Amino acid sequence: MHLKRLIVAVIVLPLLYGYIMYLPSFYFLILMSMAAFICMEEFLLMYGVRALPRHVFSAVGLVPILMTYQYNDIPAYVFAAIFIGCATIRLFGRKGPENALFDIAPFLIGLFYISVSMSYFIKLRAIGQEIVMFLMLVIWGADSAALYIGKAVGKRKLYESISPNKTVEGAAAAVIGGAATAVILTMGFKLRIALSSAAAIGVVLAVFGIVGDLIESMFKRESNVKDSGSFLPGHGGMLDKVDGMLISAPALYYLILFINRHHG
Repeated sequence: MHLKRLIVAVIVLPLLYGYIMYLPSFYFLILMSMAAFICMEEFLLMYGVRALPRHVFSAVGLVPILMTYQYNDIPAYVFAAIFIGCATIRLFGRKGPENALFDIAPFLIGLFYISVSMSYFIKLRAIGQEIVMFLMLVIWGADSAALYIGKAVGKRKLYESISPNKTVEGAAAAVIGGAATAVILTMGFKLRIALSSAAAIGVVLAVFGIVGDLIESMFKRESNVKDSGSFLPGHGGMLDKVDGMLISAPALYYLILFINRHHG
C-alpha cells in the first residue's frame, strides 16, 4: 500500500505541479471540473443514487465552479434554481411524501460540500498558481505527517466512532507538518508573508484539513464504505484525496483576504 502511494505521488505530483503552474487558467478550470465531477459521482454513489440522476447532477454540480470562473462569485439564483429543480423532480418523480427530505438531501449536501467548496480553488487560482500549490502541498504534508507518525507512535484515538485509525498523536503531527510545510513553501515560492504568519496559516490549514477528513469519514461510515472510490491506486477515490482541501480551501482564501486587508 505504501509503495503504491509513493509511486503514484512520484508520478502525479510533478505532472500536477507543471499543469497548475505553467498552463493558463482555463486548463485549471478543466482540471477542477473533472475533479468535481468525479467527487460528486463518488459522493452520490455512496448514497445509492441511481446512474442517470447521478450523472446528470454531477454535471449540474459544475455550475458553481463555472460561475466562479466567470464572475469570481456564485449568484444566489443558481442555488435557488438547483433547489427548485431537485424539489420539483422529487415531487413528480415519486408518489407520496415519504423520505422526500432524504431523497433530496444527497444532491444539495453534495452541491455545497463539493461544488461550492471546490469553487474556492478557482478563487485561489485567480490570486496565483503558487497559492493553489501551497494549499495542496500543505495539506499533503500534514496528511503524510499524520499517517506515518500516527502509525509509528499513535496510541490515543482522536474520534474512534468516525475514524478508528486516526490518533491524537497523528493529529498533532499533522499540525506540525502543516506548519513546517507552509514555512518551507513560503520561502520556496517567495511569498510576501512573514514566516511566523506562514506557520500560523499552516496550522489553520492542517486543522481544517483534519476536520475535512473527519467529515468525509462521517459520510463513509454512514454509507458503510471504506474508500469513496478507486480512482488512484493506493490512495482511494478522488474525494478521499481532496476531502481535507475542500474544507481548507475556503479557509485559506479568507485568511489571504484578512492578511491583505490588514497588511496591504
